[in-house]
Amino acid sequence: METELKEILELIANLKDNGSNTAAQVREVLTKMTNYKAGGANGFEVATENVLTNDIQSYHYSFKGVENQCCNAYLMLKNNSGSETAVGGRFQLEISEEQYNLLRAFIPDGDIDKIALFYSIPLFSDINKTTYRTITLSVIKEGTFYLLVIRTNLAPGEMISTSIAVNFKKLTVDNITGIKKDKVYIKAMDTIRTNVVR
Repeated sequence: METELKEILELIANLKDNGSNTAAQVREVLTKMTNYKAGGANGFEVATENVLTNDIQSYHYSFKGVENQCCNAYLMLKNNSGSETAVGGRFQLEISEEQYNLLRAFIPDGDIDKIALFYSIPLFSDINKTTYRTITLSVIKEGTFYLLVIRTNLAPGEMISTSIAVNFKKLTVDNITGIKKDKVYIKAMDTIRTNVVR
């Protein structure tokens, strides 16, 4: 990164003030400046273009952030089921391999750890009554398919529109300090595998 910046600064220094610079020299500077990414930050967005609707659900998602650094998500999820007993739903949404690789830094890979990020969201159906609904997020590779999986416990007709910060640090023995690492790690992973159903 420093080398790129140094090279750009040297090219700029070599431009002459008297106007005798060639178009190729100026183009080279501008091209290198355009390609230069300050701090190595690559912005990304994984999103649906519009709200998508079928008989069971309506949804829109947008995961936006800086690659390997931060990610925020906007989710609009609705349970369109006509059944009075149907609760929630599994939004199993196909994404590209590139999108899958971007999101793996922020959302657990269900194939490896069987972990999901868990969010509790207030739902205001009545100003005097606040109920809470849950959302879990994971990414999964099944065969040649890459999936974003969102689970909710929305009742029929209920909708959540929310924005959340998405962050996940893979649990490893090295991340745990001050206690018996092996037993704590094994217990944590066993608890996760037991309680999260794929």
